[in-house]
Amino acid sequence: MVGINRNGVTRRQFGTLLAAGSAMAASGLSFAALAADTPVLRVRIGSDIGNLDPARIFQIENQTVATQIYSGLVKYDEATNAIIPDLATEWTVSPDGTVYSFALRGGVAWHKTFGAFSSDDVKFSFERVLDPQTGSSYRGQFASIKSVEAPSPDRVVITLTEPNSGFLHKVSAFNQGWIVSRKALAELGDKAYALNPIGTGPFVFESWVPGREVTLSANKAYFGGAPKVDGLLFRVIKDETAAAIALENGEIDIFFGLQQPEVIQRLKGGGKVTVLDRDANHTINLVLNTAIKPLNDVRVRQALYHAINRKALIDGFFKGTKTEATSVLTAAFQEFSSSPGYAYDPQKAKALLREAGVSGFTLDLVAPGANPYDKIVVPIASDLAAVGIDAKIKVLERGAYLQARNKGTVPTCITGVVGAPDPDSPILSLFAKSSFPPGLNTSQYGEIEDLIAAAAKAQGPEARKAVYDRIQAKVMADVPVIPLYADRLFIAHTKKVAGFVQNSLFTMSAYPVSLEA
Repeated sequence: MVGINRNGVTRRQFGTLLAAGSAMAASGLSFAALAADTPVLRVRIGSDIGNLDPARIFQIENQTVATQIYSGLVKYDEATNAIIPDLATEWTVSPDGTVYSFALRGGVAWHKTFGAFSSDDVKFSFERVLDPQTGSSYRGQFASIKSVEAPSPDRVVITLTEPNSGFLHKVSAFNQGWIVSRKALAELGDKAYALNPIGTGPFVFESWVPGREVTLSANKAYFGGAPKVDGLLFRVIKDETAAAIALENGEIDIFFGLQQPEVIQRLKGGGKVTVLDRDANHTINLVLNTAIKPLNDVRVRQALYHAINRKALIDGFFKGTKTEATSVLTAAFQEFSSSPGYAYDPQKAKALLREAGVSGFTLDLVAPGANPYDKIVVPIASDLAAVGIDAKIKVLERGAYLQARNKGTVPTCITGVVGAPDPDSPILSLFAKSSFPPGLNTSQYGEIEDLIAAAAKAQGPEARKAVYDRIQAKVMADVPVIPLYADRLFIAHTKKVAGFVQNSLFTMSAYPVSLEA
């Protein structure tokens, strides 16, 4: 664990705290013991981080830590999802909707003496995502970009191949929209940078103890004003019951990634903490690889949909804390259209399999080793076995899961696509040809390219909804993915936490938070 000293009394104190944490880590003690007596916000995460490079980032823990470090051209208001300025103070769009010109803030500095932020960093960041050699899963999100130009240090001009009504969502402060430092990437290299990120955001990455904790310090020079806490400590606590006890005992301040129904009810009923919840803008899906047999037959994919008792999964496993999904979009999107979908009907599933001539086959169910994905595959496998499908559960460590998924050879995978609160984001990720592996379109389904293009060109809410209605109907008929449930987000915090706002991205921002006595 490495501490980096800063100027000023508060920075020196925090540097001393980090140094003390190094000794404690070496002796097997927890950094949290010291953090309790300092203005440091302590946040539980359920899994360790692995990659904080925006071009390659995945997994909510990585995204939540990165949220504190990076900025985008624009960002979302945490409460409303409205797009507001971030590194760009204002922007204009050409009459034909293809040229976006952004005026950038002056005087913004990169963390850790990496110099001044400029338009060249924006150009570098976006072109890096677009470069096939980068292997970014988010390349498809930028598929409409024709060029990125930096005519002056305080101005960026992005030209699109055609109008895209949701383009500002692509350059918002999330995933591919986070801006990186050209100088930092050049000096550190891709591999080292992944766990030594440099941003312009409200907190500075300081250190990481694998499997245990991540520490960030406040960026007192942040262009939005200094944070209200001196630092952040992300503690890895995998077991939710243990995390609940830590929250109730005041050993952590925020319980992020709250999933288990029993723990949710415990915290709600205890009266010691505040439990927040809101609809998410993403679903959890079983993705079916349409490029391999027998999943290349739509009847087989429809059979799988009929075979899975999704209501029992929600009622039994999640005890009503999730809602049934009838689309890859959720009701949080104004473009959402409800569909009756495919009712749970094992007999219909068997009939479709017989019709396809594939009764009885083996199918790998691939899931990441994280709650709840590694657990929900068990009842799904049982449902498939009931219709004669020999489902083999394969739970992979996060790195191995991502590697396998990115190759595009897995027959199925359980995945949630956390994206912008704009339907184009999950639709592009799951169904566009530009998102084929190493992108997130693991189904390798590409039958709605014309509709995706039409949705991007559509102007106004009614026109957009009409196209997305057609997209959702087509995807439901072809079944490249089976929406298992619509997520609902739960976060709990102690009474000391003030100013916290829960967003719909399954991340959290510590910037507005203060700790009261």
